[in-house]
Amino acid sequence: MTRTVSEVANKIIRVVREEDTIVSAATEMKNHNIGSMLVVDNQGQIVGIVTERDVVRAMADRRLDGKVKDYMTSSVKGVTEETSVEEAVGIMLENGFRHLPVIGKEGKVIGIVSIRDLARALSDNHFLQYGKEWTEVKSSGVTCPVCGLEIDEMGYCNCGTGSS
Repeated sequence: MTRTVSEVANKIIRVVREEDTIVSAATEMKNHNIGSMLVVDNQGQIVGIVTERDVVRAMADRRLDGKVKDYMTSSVKGVTEETSVEEAVGIMLENGFRHLPVIGKEGKVIGIVSIRDLARALSDNHFLQYGKEWTEVKSSGVTCPVCGLEIDEMGYCNCGTGSS
């Protein structure tokens, strides 16, 4: 069963103004336990995204009083609500992103999906497919000749080559 990003995305969209300070954006992210916020201009138009990585860069520059616009990513890429979880992971890996806005049918942002949301969804798919949690997979007692780790009952090991 293929899941879409709209099923797993955070529907609460937090925004910060481009003229706000990085420390104010960091405080909002901390208060709401999120890793990114969309950045808007004075007209309310989305002009970028600021993430925890941007906060770290500002800290390294010792510029927590710096403006969000100086650290945000301005070329925001998004995905449509019909995008599959697997496709979104591919987009993130290709571009080095950990957060993507989700665009609805009317062309407006309806949520934000994070790499954590996608990992959870993929983990849930494993449960749906195999009917057991990751921690329930037991050892087979057979050792992989390549990596030396035990092959699990599904026939997999750490390196991926040792199938029974």
